[in-house]
Amino acid sequence: MSKALLLITASIILSACQNPANDDNNDHFTTYSPKQDHFQSGLTASELAEQCSRQLDQANTRFKILESLSPPFTVDSLLKPVDQLLIDIDNDTGMTYLLNNVHPDTNLQTAADTCIQDFSNLLTEIGLSKPLYERLQQIDADGYQADTQRYLTEILRDFRRSGVDKNDVEREYIRATTEKITALGQDFAKNIREDVRSITLNSVADLDGMPQDYIDQHQPDENGSITITTDYPDLFPLLRYAKNDQARLALYKRYLNRGFPDNHQVLNDIVRQRHALATALGYQDFATYALDDMMVKNPATVSTFIERISTMAAPRAESDYGELLNALQMIDPSATSVGNWQKSFLEETVRREKYSVDTKVIRQYFQYDKVREGIFTLVEELFSVEIRPWNTSVWDEKVESFEIVENGHVIGRFYLDMHPRAGKYKHAAQFGVQSGIAGQQLPVAALVCNFPGGDGSPGLMEHSQVETFLHEFGHLIHSIFGGQQRWGAFAGVATERDFVEAPSQMLEEWIWDYETLKEFAYNQQGEVIPEQLVEKMRTARDFARGTHIQNQMFYASLSLAIYQTPPDDLDLKETMIQLQTEYSPFAYIDDTHFYASFGHLFGYSAAYYTYMWSEVIAADILEQFKDSGMRNKEVADRYRKTVLAPGGSQDAAQLVEDFLGRPFNFDAFVKRLNQDT
Repeated sequence: MSKALLLITASIILSACQNPANDDNNDHFTTYSPKQDHFQSGLTASELAEQCSRQLDQANTRFKILESLSPPFTVDSLLKPVDQLLIDIDNDTGMTYLLNNVHPDTNLQTAADTCIQDFSNLLTEIGLSKPLYERLQQIDADGYQADTQRYLTEILRDFRRSGVDKNDVEREYIRATTEKITALGQDFAKNIREDVRSITLNSVADLDGMPQDYIDQHQPDENGSITITTDYPDLFPLLRYAKNDQARLALYKRYLNRGFPDNHQVLNDIVRQRHALATALGYQDFATYALDDMMVKNPATVSTFIERISTMAAPRAESDYGELLNALQMIDPSATSVGNWQKSFLEETVRREKYSVDTKVIRQYFQYDKVREGIFTLVEELFSVEIRPWNTSVWDEKVESFEIVENGHVIGRFYLDMHPRAGKYKHAAQFGVQSGIAGQQLPVAALVCNFPGGDGSPGLMEHSQVETFLHEFGHLIHSIFGGQQRWGAFAGVATERDFVEAPSQMLEEWIWDYETLKEFAYNQQGEVIPEQLVEKMRTARDFARGTHIQNQMFYASLSLAIYQTPPDDLDLKETMIQLQTEYSPFAYIDDTHFYASFGHLFGYSAAYYTYMWSEVIAADILEQFKDSGMRNKEVADRYRKTVLAPGGSQDAAQLVEDFLGRPFNFDAFVKRLNQDT
């Protein structure tokens, strides 16, 4: 089922409520009280399973009642109760989905996994319910506000996209196939999450080039061996700083092989089942189905976009690659190509030697706790809100909780689970916990990242990690500022998935703004990051942007091709190698299987292009701030009101046009791509 019927995803979990233009009765808003605690301290796997079973029975009973409801069928008698059912399913599953990815008890993770599958199956049943669909079709929303009419239109569309208009045999096939896809997707994510690989180094000498705090945290064991894992705080610094090329290659290969071989078969099964689902629904392939309700509308638009961006970036990429190769040849005169495992190290080398930017020097200014407070302060000042501690239960002692307050009123709450541990989600993401319903319940979200810190150390972060922090926090404030809707499908963010990255990508710019950085970027001696250093960072910023963009187009083309190719013709590894050769400046590394750990191939399916598509939009939005001042509160307030606050109540293109005063274009993106470094 699509967003209007509550797709549970890694970054967004939806729901909401409604009050029509011709109905001033607010009883619908006060039926349920906002939840104070979402995680029960000491919760066990068996307690979670019992709770889930009880909630599932209640939801199923309410669903059956709605299926047998007698006329008349109106917004009040049917659409509101359907909406409330979806809100409550969201409430029942939001924290459960999060715990499935972060809880330290693997038994509880398993119980959460089962719970999510069961609720997903119920949502499939709802989406295939002819009795409910036929009743919803009879609702007349004339005279109601635009968001009510939009919701009714979209929910009927999504029922059809779910296959409700098929015959009994076809609907049963669709139901069974959808359930298989859900289970396979959870297996795919679990295999990535649990597969932490490592290399063993023989001595501290193998860490030559690494920052001292990294060396201090990776002391030899009793056998003189040093273990380096594929967890992000281990991986990325080693790839960036280690002079030991063989160590970088060995760790990078292990990183690319996470989830393999298990996920080779799992992903093949996902592709096959999704293709079967799409064709059963009347689509040519799953890519066509997946993109049908996004901004791009179809795979042809995505293909054109990928080719356009790749072509635009080619001259810059060629120049970038040439500089990387020159840097490598200064180390190894016989080198003829640059490998992906060498890219970060060589980028660091060029920035240090050409631009006098040394990230080992820079990282001393980014201590995790100070970064967190700096990001809080930025959001507080830009959007006139307050962020304060929230006293609630958490699932791990290192998890923190906060609430956002505006004019004395709490408007949203969030958790920060920011440091790595065994069995935890390995990437960086915002998870929805509870959607914000106007007058009914507050939006609640969680950031899950894997940054240094939380272990008594200063938690020195790469500047790129600070950027990631702010990016994910951008998703969080979008879900909270947009979490004041009346309908579930519109709560939090835009309904089109290929827009959701744009606000977060736009917010990243403030991590390059000295007025922002000087408030929190200082080292353990209390020295603020020098303005001259920030200027150098900005000058060096766009080096390797061309190679980065082309690499992104490789990922985008891979996600599209996998879901456009008939399953019988698809060879995952060969497709990956072919597209990497066509789009990426960096050659395939023998005996690696990147696709097995590319989690976006399930969550985003054919839509990985979203990141670059959103970046084009973000660049256009950002020009408004650059023209008026990065701290201009009037522009920030207008941006919040026109782009963030409406959530999904309007088309994404319309939200952007309302802010810009015109449709978005490529001009700002091209300007940055072509500027000199």
